[in-house]
Amino acid sequence: MIKWNITSRRHPQLTTERFYWEWAVIHVALMLTNKSTMESFERYVQHFAIDPSLIPAEARLLPLHSMGWQSFAEHWIKGLDRIPVAVGSADYRGRLHPHSFSDSAMELHLLNGTCIYERPDFKSGGVKLIHNLKPHLNMSVPQFSEYLANVHAPKVVELLKDRGLRKYEIDRQLGLDPAQFKGTLFEKGGVDQYAGLEEFWFDSLDEAIAFGQDPEIRKVLLDSYRNFVSVEASHSIYLTERVAFDFVTKEATTRPAIMDPDSCEAKASYADWQCFLPSLASSEPHQTNCYRERP
Repeated sequence: MIKWNITSRRHPQLTTERFYWEWAVIHVALMLTNKSTMESFERYVQHFAIDPSLIPAEARLLPLHSMGWQSFAEHWIKGLDRIPVAVGSADYRGRLHPHSFSDSAMELHLLNGTCIYERPDFKSGGVKLIHNLKPHLNMSVPQFSEYLANVHAPKVVELLKDRGLRKYEIDRQLGLDPAQFKGTLFEKGGVDQYAGLEEFWFDSLDEAIAFGQDPEIRKVLLDSYRNFVSVEASHSIYLTERVAFDFVTKEATTRPAIMDPDSCEAKASYADWQCFLPSLASSEPHQTNCYRERP
């Protein structure tokens, strides 16, 4: 699948709680009721960063980013030509531009996502670890992509498939034209900072932490990274996943308030937002009824 990913953090004037509320409730509602958005995106996945203080430093194979990223948004798009339409159309500019809730600093990527391993009982949601991988200076993006897919990824699956890994996916860079974001909310974002990503789904946060603390896993994976990745220039982020809407696999882990009037989101004011936070922080994958029609 083709993915447009955005890594970001809260607007400096917002608390983390307010940032997540604006993103999970208001932003999703605007997307679902915006014509150009629905004509461009097939699936929208939100990832909420787990408090870094909960992750022991020795559990990270790759560093924590200095920017302190708090969100990771994944858009499945219908084609390479859809991003300018989605973010540059009159309805997007008129309805979504005024809703500014994140920092202007962000990272943007256009990627080809490939599932390498998926456990038979897999459901989306729960704890994930994402590695953003920067290649060695002397390695081209095509060389990096070939090594990631054909050498590194098989090692990961063989090593982790019996150690709490629910799914493993790699994302390889397709290349973004920064010019298409001029005049949009994303024009200050860094484009294609990494040649690829790898995504790990785990049964729990404890499993994700244990993954990085295991001496055998650390040795095998760090030895592999050193062959094609600049470890110091790459970074890791631990998150919880929420599929906000999905018209491809018909899966959603938490239905948006606009489509579920009985949800905590719909009934609560911002002051009551704490009632929704536990579902975002949950380490357990979960699934609700899928969507049958586009709004």
